[in-house]
Amino acid sequence: MPKIKINPHNKTIEVPEGSNLREELVRNDIYIKTTCGGVASCGLCVAVIESGEEFLNEFSFEERQLLGNVFHITKERLSCQTIVMGDITIDLSAHQEAKTSKTIRKSREQIKEEKELKEEAKVLEPKQGGFRRPKAFKTEE
Repeated sequence: MPKIKINPHNKTIEVPEGSNLREELVRNDIYIKTTCGGVASCGLCVAVIESGEEFLNEFSFEERQLLGNVFHITKERLSCQTIVMGDITIDLSAHQEAKTSKTIRKSREQIKEEKELKEEAKVLEPKQGGFRRPKAFKTEE
């Protein structure tokens, strides 16, 4: 069974020969960006091939459209279009998960506080003039 060494995770996984790289990464709980779900239309699931490029399938047409013909320079492949047939080493540095620190993501409490402050500001704002609908006249018959 081929082995995939994944940097910077320092993790090695075994996969069946002829398996799709993206599917195996997802199956092994390794985060990889994508919006298209693996149909080669977003170009986000790029993996840098550090070694073992001879154990991968040829470039697909879709891959050439998104990445161009510069693999010999960038060593980038779309993981959704890459079939693994031997031992490879890849780099997924571009796919680091977003950190959940307070500086990056707002907590629910912060969002709630901001919403409350906005509502308070609306109440305190003086109403500006503008068109007001006239009230209907009451007529007695």
